[in-house]
Amino acid sequence: MCGITGIWGKGDIKKMLDVLSHRGPDGEGVYSNEELKLGARCLKITDFLNGDQPIYNEDKTICVVLNGEIYNYLEIKEELKEKHIFKTKTDTEVIAHAYEEFGIDCVNRFNGSFALAIWDGKFLFLVRDRIGQKPLYYYHKDNRFIFASEIKGILTQVDAIPNITENFKVFETTLDEETLFKDIFSLPPASILIFDGININIKKYWELKSNSPIYSSEKQYIEKLRWLIEDAVHLHLRGESSIGLFLSGGLDSSLIAYLAKPKHVFSCHCKLGENFDELQYAQLVAKDIGAKLHVIEPVSSDFQKFYEKIIWHLDQPIATASTLSNFLLAKEASQFVRVVLNGEGADELFGGYIRYLLMLIEDRLSKTPQIKNYHSLAKYFWNENIFNNPAERYFELTKRGIPQTGFPLNKIKEIFSRHNQLIDKMCAADIEITLPSLLMMGDRVCSAFGLENRSPYLDYRIVELAFSLPGELKIKDYQTKYILRKVAKGIVPDEIIERKYKTGLITPVTQWFSNDLCNWINLLIERFKKRNIEIEKGKGRGEYDRYLYMLISLELWHQIFIDSKKPIENGYKK
Repeated sequence: MCGITGIWGKGDIKKMLDVLSHRGPDGEGVYSNEELKLGARCLKITDFLNGDQPIYNEDKTICVVLNGEIYNYLEIKEELKEKHIFKTKTDTEVIAHAYEEFGIDCVNRFNGSFALAIWDGKFLFLVRDRIGQKPLYYYHKDNRFIFASEIKGILTQVDAIPNITENFKVFETTLDEETLFKDIFSLPPASILIFDGININIKKYWELKSNSPIYSSEKQYIEKLRWLIEDAVHLHLRGESSIGLFLSGGLDSSLIAYLAKPKHVFSCHCKLGENFDELQYAQLVAKDIGAKLHVIEPVSSDFQKFYEKIIWHLDQPIATASTLSNFLLAKEASQFVRVVLNGEGADELFGGYIRYLLMLIEDRLSKTPQIKNYHSLAKYFWNENIFNNPAERYFELTKRGIPQTGFPLNKIKEIFSRHNQLIDKMCAADIEITLPSLLMMGDRVCSAFGLENRSPYLDYRIVELAFSLPGELKIKDYQTKYILRKVAKGIVPDEIIERKYKTGLITPVTQWFSNDLCNWINLLIERFKKRNIEIEKGKGRGEYDRYLYMLISLELWHQIFIDSKKPIENGYKK
């Protein structure tokens, strides 16, 4: 985890680095010429003595700054060492020499979670990893090009102007290149931005697509996936720093726990009753692998105490209400480790959400002889949206607000059109629409405390295999994540594999808003109403409804970023 920045044209890169200091507590470095300045705040995971950034090739004609990790850097280094002189043990130096050898196509060789910049004296290249695990934002206007790992870095150079899009109002998150700030854009995942001093050109170097089945038997898929997950965990353990794990007690994180065997695991416990209590499973895993279990217990006062600071770190509100719990987990973890693993991505890759199961049941039901001629009657008895076009139906299940145009629905349709199986269509939609919020949350809460955050399931080889699976290996006989359960057999205890009910990381904000935090919430809502921003609420979701949460998030975001024009340049202070 580092913070990288750059300015082509006028600007103060020191201010940018100062506001990103939390991302790199181990120091900073700057490259500068008459036109371009590149900077990095570093969190050192490997080579504490020589790992300062920027890093160069032998004659300093190539300069690199990196946020994140190239997990297969040792294998690439082995390939390059006969032709190039390595002065450090870092993955950043491997990037410089790989670019010398292969040009910008070198990024196709990288297996990692990264955002990086390469300057070769003629072109500036910005690159994000295939899934977009590490962030990168840019601004190009008025003869200036500015980029940074967090939007607040750019805001030290330009004014903060709000840009509340329709996509945000409908999905509670920005999509593709959008941000909530005018003229500031997110570089899409799996993209290379090329800047020549005047123009930018963005191209994709990898696509999330459905592939033809590659094996003939279920056993072959299970064996291949097990090997890939084991290898991904092995790669994600690289480094010279202590490594922990965010452990929920569910299948995803438990499998990583048994493979990685970290010394410290971190769990969240909210006292909401037996149906929401997973602590016993986390305790079981921790005991089995001999790890120290650290448990945080969020309460309502924590939300009021920390949420403004969380919004500052996030840069903009996101589509999840579990940020406080994740923030407190990262805060606890930072006292014991420098790297944390997580189980992010398994639900999206292997069919873990209940809405997938519902859609597949509806699809199967629509084709039965007893029903297929009575769709209109079924709509009357059941739901008017059942048996609709799959993209339209999925849009109904995932939208949060009421759209004013067809553009948000068209996004779902476009994603669905690129895939064949219904389960792949839904998984891909979540990877492109909802997963980015979860990845942003993981990145920001960990960077707030100088932690490196790693997601083994998002190794691109696992992603590609997941999208070559026959659909029945994801959900089979009403069982979600069927193949992952088979992979875990013999590694994870059966009582975890066979669990029928999984809550996920729940933060009871709805309960807090109605009780302890009621007066504070009402005050924020009244202030937000005066801004005359219309966000029409969709169908209520009970305990899982985020409407009030999103409104107060927007109000605090306005206070921190818009009303003050610029973020506080030396970190959040109150």
